[in-house]
Amino acid sequence: MLSNPALAALQRFAAQHPDIASAGRIGLAFSGGADSTALLLAARSFWDRQRLIALHVNHGLQPSAPAFAAHCARFCAAQQLPCAEAQVSVDVGRGQSVEEQARDARYLALAELARQQGCTVVLLAQHGDDQAESVLLALLRGAGPRGLAAMPARMLRHGVLFARPLLDCGSAELRAWLTAQGVAFLRDPMNVDPAFRRSRIRAELLPVIAQLEPAYRQTLGRTAALCAAADAQMQWRASDDLRRCAVPDGLDLAALRSLGAERLSEALRLWLRLRGQRLDRARTDELVRQVLRSAQGAHHLELQLPLGVVRRQGRLLVFHPKDPARPRT
Repeated sequence: MLSNPALAALQRFAAQHPDIASAGRIGLAFSGGADSTALLLAARSFWDRQRLIALHVNHGLQPSAPAFAAHCARFCAAQQLPCAEAQVSVDVGRGQSVEEQARDARYLALAELARQQGCTVVLLAQHGDDQAESVLLALLRGAGPRGLAAMPARMLRHGVLFARPLLDCGSAELRAWLTAQGVAFLRDPMNVDPAFRRSRIRAELLPVIAQLEPAYRQTLGRTAALCAAADAQMQWRASDDLRRCAVPDGLDLAALRSLGAERLSEALRLWLRLRGQRLDRARTDELVRQVLRSAQGAHHLELQLPLGVVRRQGRLLVFHPKDPARPRT
């Protein structure tokens, strides 16, 4: 009989992360799909069920969303596990990605559910193939080490610890085990929709890569780990640079210029990320250009961002957040 690969992965992960293994209350992000179903059953075998609660987020993006929520509730009842649900609406603005907005809404909802249920950690069911897809997506958009680091094994988001114990598992082995056990799971049509780049990578690119490099999951996972280590070093240096440039009301422009373009870029990205801003490469390059030009007597320095504006104020670079009460123009 096949053993549950998710349980083996969870046991390895728990040995590496004893603080998670000993958590008093553990949330399981549960969509009803194969991956989260295998993880839920593994957690059910590994921990006492009184420590577990399934957390389901209903995005409402598909007509089948209510049926998915009902399936999750029934499945958890059969496993004698409580299930908490959150309904969210995904507001996709012009030029924004449905996937990105749905992901952000999901993490926020999971964090809220975790706090409500007293969970100290939330387990996510992303696996090795998801990691490989994330690395390839990052490569295709020209990402640096931070993007290529893909999905960390653990992270703090919205004040909640999230963990991914299945990153050394493959999708096929999880589904094979569930099928062998006769366990029903849902199939999300968005996962095979060619309108989404990740779906096309999964359906068209990964099978070709698997023929060229059967161990692609481990290889791309190693790439992600190496990039994560490189990014950690870059972030440490950027944090140190920020400390040296910081003054009570902003950042000293002369100190920023002394960093040079590459270190200035990382410092500015970190500075704005700490203020809830995501800076793409084009905006980063423009802000770096303006900061460096300020040495040549360029007094006007301004960059509009979704949640605020960066401006020159005398010898300082300052960030002014937008007034949330003021409507966007």
